[in-house]
Amino acid sequence: MNKDLKWLLVIAALIFSQGSNKISAQAGSKNQQVNISVSGIEYDDAAFAKLKLNIKSNKKVTDMKQSFAQNTARLTLNYAGEATGLWDEIPADLKQPFKITTIETNRIDLQSKNAIASNNPPVTNTTLASNATSGDNDCKNCYWNMCNYDLTKSIGGKLYKGTITEYGTYYYNCDNGIVLQTLLNINAYGSTVIDRTDTVLISSGPVGTRWGVSNTEFNNSILSTLSGSDFSMKSSSGYTLIAKNLKTEANGVAYKDVIVVNHKGFSKNPLTGSDFYSTNLYYAKGIGLVRTDTLNFDSDPVAAINKTNDTKTVYSGGSVVKNGIDESIVGLWKVHNPAANKDSYYKLNADGTFDYYDGAVSEANKSKGINRWKIEEGGYNKNGVAIIDFTWATGNGFVMRQNLQKKNDHATGKPAITLNTTTMLVSADNKAPWK
Repeated sequence: MNKDLKWLLVIAALIFSQGSNKISAQAGSKNQQVNISVSGIEYDDAAFAKLKLNIKSNKKVTDMKQSFAQNTARLTLNYAGEATGLWDEIPADLKQPFKITTIETNRIDLQSKNAIASNNPPVTNTTLASNATSGDNDCKNCYWNMCNYDLTKSIGGKLYKGTITEYGTYYYNCDNGIVLQTLLNINAYGSTVIDRTDTVLISSGPVGTRWGVSNTEFNNSILSTLSGSDFSMKSSSGYTLIAKNLKTEANGVAYKDVIVVNHKGFSKNPLTGSDFYSTNLYYAKGIGLVRTDTLNFDSDPVAAINKTNDTKTVYSGGSVVKNGIDESIVGLWKVHNPAANKDSYYKLNADGTFDYYDGAVSEANKSKGINRWKIEEGGYNKNGVAIIDFTWATGNGFVMRQNLQKKNDHATGKPAITLNTTTMLVSADNKAPWK
């Protein structure tokens, strides 16, 4: 055997021996359940999120589960080794925000060095009793749904109830009939800060109380000059309390002690088009939102109260959709444009084309080119909703895809169609009301 081959065999034997020892050592490691708790943090704490991600990526960790309550996160996992070994494998910068209060063979208890306890009053029997009473009172007396929530938090000395959504955790406080919504965020230093606080409901004010009023206007004179088109953008919206102490019905259920809020607004955008909406929102005491009525923008929201139940579509099915065309909506439809204080019209033709008129129905106001519309495959679902596509000749064939539903206009009784539940187009020809 030559010398080089002999050395190769020796090296291979050493590698195999080390690998066997490593496998034996891993095989000898006990796979056990490890419990980790981290106190003094928010549900979306950034430092904890990084720590959790590192633990989950450890190849010795399996079947990890998480829970959260009372500002404490808990991880339960299986680990091929002892808890002390797992902690040693975590990078120092990820461990730095936490201090160990307990570490044992199968247990690690941590506390955030920036514990949020400083934002909360000391927890005593009196505090717990007060919070329980407060929570019970807003659940029974508020017109917002304060009975179902995921967690609680003290913000500015007030008890907020948190709801976890895909967009983040929203916290609500209902005090003296005013509901505040607060969104918290994690800043660059890993600290929890208030992103914004909005008033979402006022039930204690007199009829006519307004909130959430917003008016914006932006005019790009350079683009307007270069293109010869109006590139100004406008929007206006707000909530108004329009009725109190009412009764209503929704989905066959009767409600009493109801308030009605009208949400009305419009937006004008040269790139995405205009949107106009008016909606009556019904809130029952101790329950929350129970009914939503979509109105024609020009309708009197007070006169429309309890005229129809928007939780059920008036369209019961039966219209035939052939090749994307529903003949029952062929015709002329009108929508008011408050941004320009004039009416606009959609004329849906039986051949799948449509004409748009910015103002009176005349050739001078007609949109250029051939626009097309169609009902997407599947037609109307069991709730009477279909998807309609508007393909515009302008904008390189820009497609506007919206939910369509048939309803009768509250004010006139005329048939109407709603787009995305907000914009209502009322029949401008002699169509009979929907049955």
